[in-house]
Amino acid sequence: MVLLDFRSVEAALEFYQTYNGAPYNSLEPDQLCHALWVSAIAWGNDGTPPQNHTELPTCPVCLERMDESVDGVLTILCNHTFHASCLVKWGDSTCPICRYVQTPELMQSSVCMECEGNEALWICLICGHVGCGRYQGGHAASHYRNTNHTYALQIGTNRVWDYAGDNFVHRLLQNKTDGKLVATNSPGNEGEEKIDSMQLEFTYLLTSQLDTQRLHYEDRLSRIEAAMAADKKNILAQTEKIRSDNMQIEQKLNGVIKEKQQLEKKLSAMNARLTTVLRELAEEKQFSKTLQLNHTSWQTKYSNLEQLYKEKEQEVADLKEQVRDLMFYMEAQNTISQSEYKEEIVEGAVTVGEGSASKNKNRRKKKSN
Repeated sequence: MVLLDFRSVEAALEFYQTYNGAPYNSLEPDQLCHALWVSAIAWGNDGTPPQNHTELPTCPVCLERMDESVDGVLTILCNHTFHASCLVKWGDSTCPICRYVQTPELMQSSVCMECEGNEALWICLICGHVGCGRYQGGHAASHYRNTNHTYALQIGTNRVWDYAGDNFVHRLLQNKTDGKLVATNSPGNEGEEKIDSMQLEFTYLLTSQLDTQRLHYEDRLSRIEAAMAADKKNILAQTEKIRSDNMQIEQKLNGVIKEKQQLEKKLSAMNARLTTVLRELAEEKQFSKTLQLNHTSWQTKYSNLEQLYKEKEQEVADLKEQVRDLMFYMEAQNTISQSEYKEEIVEGAVTVGEGSASKNKNRRKKKSN
């Protein structure tokens, strides 16, 4: 079985059309290639099969995997499963493993003494009681429990069942023609020694194999126990390390919780202080706004007063000019009255310059305003 992954659907379809149903080689024309589409793949990386998956069994004849979707799989009456092509090659009607006869002769006249059924009948070798199998009515097994007659013969196959040992106990002989082990109904005296030797050989072989398997599994069990002990030691060490790390983390966590509580207290104090500062800032803004309004009002008043002051200064300058002219006039009158030439001065004329005339005009305009 090979799993192929193609880069495109066209390549996969071409491979399927070319090799599906084609023989592997010219020497084995019956061995055909079966190509199937796979919808999903489940991987088991740890050595165990994925969940709800089992390993495909192998055919006892060709030792290949048995896949029902690829090869025809056939289960015979003794519950042994083979490839259909492998079982067809078998010459007789017996099972290749246990020599169970697949086509026994039916005894139409035999019926169960309890339920009168004619399927899977067993006859007691002690008293001759006929009963049906345990998967039908179970009367043969009931007869064993009631009478303690251990051995029963299956009608049609002549196989002997031991109810005490819960297995088949009929004899097996080796066929001289092909060397295969076949079942015999009643072996003669000549084959008893051979059968006993074969039983002894088989018992010795089975015992040796069981001892080998026991030693193998004991060794494997000891290795598994050693590995488990090492894993347990590692797990305990890791657990102790995790515990110490956990204690350190808990200590750090407690310290962080305390620091968090302190920071929360500081934060609450800072929030209260921030609220107070914001309230004071609002008051300062209101006070500053009021001061700005007062400053604007006083600035206006100052501008008006400054304008008024300038006007008053101008009036004072004019008044000073007038006083100066008046004093000049009075001094001139006094000088004239005391002068010897006052009569001549009275008849004289005084001429005023242009600068003085313009100043007088301005003074008159201001006075009139």
